[in-house]
Amino acid sequence: MSGSVVRGPMPQMSGMGLSALSSGSIGTAGPASGARVLDFRRGGAPPRRRRRHPLLLLLRPLAAALLVVLVPLGLAAWVLTSRRFQLQEVLVEGGTLRVPPDWVRGALAPYRGRNLVRLSLPEAAALLESNPWIDRVELQKELPGRLHVALTERRPVALLRDGDRLVYADTDGRSIVPVGSSDEARRAGLLEVLFAHPVSGGVASALAVAGELGRVRPDWAAALRQIEVLGEEDFRLHTEALPFPVLVTRGQVGSKARRLEELLPELERRYPVIDSVDLRFSRRIVVQPGVPVRAEAVRAGAQT
Repeated sequence: MSGSVVRGPMPQMSGMGLSALSSGSIGTAGPASGARVLDFRRGGAPPRRRRRHPLLLLLRPLAAALLVVLVPLGLAAWVLTSRRFQLQEVLVEGGTLRVPPDWVRGALAPYRGRNLVRLSLPEAAALLESNPWIDRVELQKELPGRLHVALTERRPVALLRDGDRLVYADTDGRSIVPVGSSDEARRAGLLEVLFAHPVSGGVASALAVAGELGRVRPDWAAALRQIEVLGEEDFRLHTEALPFPVLVTRGQVGSKARRLEELLPELERRYPVIDSVDLRFSRRIVVQPGVPVRAEAVRAGAQT
């Protein structure tokens, strides 16, 4: 052959390429000596898992449910039986001379040492409210072993006549306890309120009338010893500053008391004895003179 020959190193070829060239067929070359043949056969089915027993599947949620139930039950049983939660201390707030803290602690003594969590607050409150001087009770548990007691005492504002005895009364006219003696009533310094017939809010109205008188004549109001409630608006005032009782209407005490003060010297000059003075009329003052026998008796006593 003619032509130029290029000499130089021949490119290296893989074993597979050489084999293919030697056989004269590149596409259908068989495996050459020393070549690796990859196995592309499809693998078999994966191994089957062993299925758990159905009871084992239920065991875990059942155990969790038992823990949810048993743990609170055990905790509750411990709280209800442990000595740590026994009532050890009673803290009293609002005690007074009539309802001293020692009395409250003594009344609650049967509950000492009992489980505080199981203590019935309504029962304990009812026990304390049996004291007539207690108006309201608020109880609060302070775990592990303290009971907080807040008291509100009924405040006496007047004395009520109940037959032959006097009783302390609050603003609503409710009786509290009887007065022990006349000396005790005098030391109490409270106004006696007497009802001709039951009147709603009579005690509060009587105190309001006393306040009206006090704004005009404080000395007359300070000497008040009894107010008779004749009706919702009518009252009879008994004051040691005047020798006779005065009938008044609520809301008009101030103006009528001033007018009586102006006429008082003339009334005393004309009438040696006066049974009562009625100030309930708009244009006049009605004077009820004493009977002649009483007037003569008073004159005789004055001469003596």
